Amino acid sequence: MSEDSEPKKNGSEKAEEGQEEPTTTIEENVAVLTNIPGVGPKTGEKLIASGYDTLEKVATADKEELAAAVAGLSVAKAEAIIVEAEDVLEKVKSGVLDLNGKAKSKRKKAPEPEPDRYELTPLEAVDKAEERKKLITGYDVEKKDMGIPVGPKWLTKFEKARIIGARALQVSMGAPVLIDMKTAPKGRFGFAEAELKSGALPMTVRRTLPTGESFDIPLSILLKNTRLD
Repeated sequence: MSEDSEPKKNGSEKAEEGQEEPTTTIEENVAVLTNIPGVGPKTGEKLIASGYDTLEKVATADKEELAAAVAGLSVAKAEAIIVEAEDVLEKVKSGVLDLNGKAKSKRKKAPEPEPDRYELTPLEAVDKAEERKKLITGYDVEKKDMGIPVGPKWLTKFEKARIIGARALQVSMGAPVLIDMKTAPKGRFGFAEAELKSGALPMTVRRTLPTGESFDIPLSILLKNTRLD
């Protein structure tokens, strides 16, 4: 082997030796130190600038020396950081905590319980049960025979007031009267009420369900069961 080859060999060995040495950036060191509770990015940079760039160095530091080396750090704060660094370092060595500060749980995740299962009643049985609950009373049969599909079989006080008001308006606008004017009471509303009591008004009452369905019921049918005195 020639002499020229020897220096190249030595140079390559030095390069390999240099590659084996781990190198970390300041940002990576700061990220590691911020795993210590109470140490933020700014404090981490100050620790690195003062030579405390690893968890080991911080954990084994003297509290007074650390406080003197890092600007703005009191002795009490330095002591607290050292204690926390020792705890973090112990967790890292035992594998409980990684360098990203994420705790590793040694417990296995408990399997989620199976959802409760219930035997449901067949739909046909539910429909039959609902049909049995819909009882038809004698009152309902009576109204149906009278031609009143919805509501009471008499005029309500609200329907009565609407009819009298509507008829009074018709009379005031010149509608033909249906009772004797000589015996009728005075006043439009009194006259309209007299016409209602006589049963001479050819009107229908519209009743509407909450669903929007409406039914027109002859006024003469409702008057049969309405007290107007």
